[in-house]
Parts: sequence; C-alpha cells; structure tokens
Amino acid sequence: MAIALATGPVTWGVDFADAPANPPWEHVLDEIAASSLGALELGPVGYLPEDPDALREALGSRGLTAVGSFVFEDLHDAAEAAAIETTARRACAAIRAAGGGVLVIIDRPGPERAATAGRSEAAPRLGDREWAAMVALIERLAAIAGEHGLEPVVHHHAGSYVEFDDEIERLMEDGSAGLCVDTGHAAYAGIRPEALIARYGARVRHVHLKDVDGRVLADARDAELGFWDALAAGVFCPLGAGIVDFAAVIAALDAAGYAGHATIEQDRVPGSGAPLDDLAASLAALAEQGVEVPA
Repeated sequence: MAIALATGPVTWGVDFADAPANPPWEHVLDEIAASSLGALELGPVGYLPEDPDALREALGSRGLTAVGSFVFEDLHDAAEAAAIETTARRACAAIRAAGGGVLVIIDRPGPERAATAGRSEAAPRLGDREWAAMVALIERLAAIAGEHGLEPVVHHHAGSYVEFDDEIERLMEDGSAGLCVDTGHAAYAGIRPEALIARYGARVRHVHLKDVDGRVLADARDAELGFWDALAAGVFCPLGAGIVDFAAVIAALDAAGYAGHATIEQDRVPGSGAPLDDLAASLAALAEQGVEVPA
C-alpha cells in the first residue's frame, strides 16, 4: 500500500514552542531533509518562523513540503478558550502559508488527567457541562480551520480528556470534525488502533504512526506514573520495536481506503535520544510491512 509519509518536530521532542531544551529549528529541518522524508507537520506554532516568506524559504530550501500542524492546548479549560482560538488562527495561517492542509486539534494533558494516563478505571471524566464546553470549542476551532481551507481533525491523546474508547466515541457523536488516529496513543490507552480505523472509517482523515514500548508502559501503569513521567521514561519507541501491530494497521487503512498522510512520530523529551536514527528504524519497519518508503 502506498501511504504518503511525513514526520515532524515532535519526533525531536518539540511539543511546546518555547521549551528551553528544544533543538534549534534549523537543525530539526536539516535532519528531516536528511531522512529523505520530504513532508512534515510544522509543530507548535511559533517554533518555526511565522513570517510566510521566511517559512516558505526555510522549507523550500530543504526540499520540504508541509502537511499541516497542530493546536495542543487545554481544550478542557473554558477559561482558555479565547486564547486557544487565537493560537488556532496563528497555526492555520502558518499551515496555509506553507501549503499544508490539516489542522490537528489536541486536548493537552493537564495535571488531573495526565496522572491517570492509560488507566481508564482511574481517570476522572468531564461533567456534562464541561464536556459540552470542550466540544463547542473544538467546533469553533474546526470552523477556523475551515475558514483557512483546512481539514480539522481531533487527535485522541494519552493523559487528555479525549483518550479512551468511550471519550472518542462520544466526541465522534457530538462533533463534526474528523479523527486523527494515533497508533501509539491508542495502544497507550489500551485500544487497538486498527479497530479505531475500522470503526470510524471515513471519519479517519489523518494518521499518526507511533509505537509504544510494552515493558515501559506496563511499568508505568504498575507504578501509576503520569503521562509526562512515562514519556521521560521512554514509553514511546521506534515503529516496530513496540506493541503496535503495524501489519494490522496498514491492512485497516487499506480496507478503509485511506488516502491521506501518515506522520511518523516518537514523543520524547527534547534533546534526548537520536531522533534521526530512530526515524530510520521506523522507516525500515514500515518497509518490512510493504509500505513504500523514500530511498
């Protein structure tokens, strides 16, 4: 199956634009170009240059094209709604300037839910009023994406209020945006990602390919580690080195007729590990599953 592959600064640990340990954006773009993957998600708005000409030059000079970017904010906190909408407009403007087409909408793990990541029975849920406010905000963000000609998708995320089966199902019922299936965050939550793809079919409009180290995940659950501590412990690993069944994932995407990008990610602490080497290992694992990868 031919899947359009991409990666992004997240694989270098860049979740937040202002994190002091972030590697320089020039270094990240240079390594993405060296990986032979010609496409990327832009990462958090403000990490790469926001000036349209500067952004296009930064990508074009390296032979890179943009897939989209994300909004990774406290969607569950109604007090943050206005600021989040402003961030979304900035992100959409950057995506359009770079020629991308997807806005990924993610509820950021806050202290209460991050503490119970991967443990559904222990995780507190939003009340009906709080849930409705979060859905309403997601709908406004989706409308902002539409104003910019972009496809809005909601990303389920470990340690967030959109993590487990019941929450994903409720959001798909209550909201209009598409779904970004993240194979690693699904596995973290005890969900088979191929089952999500089969269940939601045409609603799956973007994919993140990620893997989870089963031993680290089991230890994190036993120790009741929060999401950010599990991340620092190395719970995410190169594709093929963890518990995700990528043969099943690829088959499910094929059966669903998926025709979008699949972004390879490996969440990590900024400055840790060897992202380019891990990306090469991930590409090799996909090649073993018959996915066409760049030479």
